[in-house]
Amino acid sequence: MASLADEFHFVLAEEFEFLAEISEEWNPDAQISIAVVLPDETVHGYEDLESRISASAVKPLWAAAALEAAGVEAVRPFAYSALILSDNLAGGRLIDLAGGVDAVNAWTWNVARLDDTRLEAWRFQDPNRVAENFRPENPLGNRTTMADLALFFARLYKGELLGPDENAALQQWLLDTSHSLNSPRDIDGVLLDRLPLEVAEASLHKAGWLRPNCCPAEYRQMIDAGVIVLPDDSWFAMAIMSARGEFFDLTNQWVSLAACRIYAFVADDRDHFCGREGDGVHDPEIWPEAGTSAQS
Repeated sequence: MASLADEFHFVLAEEFEFLAEISEEWNPDAQISIAVVLPDETVHGYEDLESRISASAVKPLWAAAALEAAGVEAVRPFAYSALILSDNLAGGRLIDLAGGVDAVNAWTWNVARLDDTRLEAWRFQDPNRVAENFRPENPLGNRTTMADLALFFARLYKGELLGPDENAALQQWLLDTSHSLNSPRDIDGVLLDRLPLEVAEASLHKAGWLRPNCCPAEYRQMIDAGVIVLPDDSWFAMAIMSARGEFFDLTNQWVSLAACRIYAFVADDRDHFCGREGDGVHDPEIWPEAGTSAQS
């Protein structure tokens, strides 16, 4: 897929503005970020360079660093739990296999070439799993940007980051993640949920989230990023985030809708309808309001 011409860039920017207006209407306090990356690494974004809490969205980076350091067979026992179930203990084992937090950061900066992504600590089951210059006053310092996430997926899909066996294994694990939301309480198939089935099944992604029963409002979010593979084998990467909104179900609805509308634009699939009944309507039976959430 060639880089979008200037006029298309501006039309896509208009789509981002439209999506921002929808977010404001549905969930007024929400913050959003969007990045779209084409195979030539042209980046089209909305607040795409803003630093965000990474949560589980960066676990594919940890897996990639672990694969390079330890190989497929060492990583395989933890891959399903870490990447498909987003298990935090298994994620810690990936960090350990990579050589620790500082080794993950070195791989992120020097191999993946992502300047704005940093892992400070991942202390699940191991309080000593921290960066060399970890700052205790900043325990939620694990940060990334939507531009970095989309660039990671683009470079992974192009085979630039790992050897052939390691690359194939990581892509397969990401393909095996959920392609759809099976119920209103699901959260791990957001990016692909409204895409055509053929596209969703060929695409790979990883979601990261901090939901109401985990954190106070200032940290709750949904991030989903991946590579969207089209029927003609062209592709693009995207990463989308919504955070801090009062209603978590509307956060997820918006990310899903935004991903679908961006797909329809970039793929020129103008007949694909992305809206759903109930969009923009909070259901308190599914997700509680901000004031009822518990801190992690």
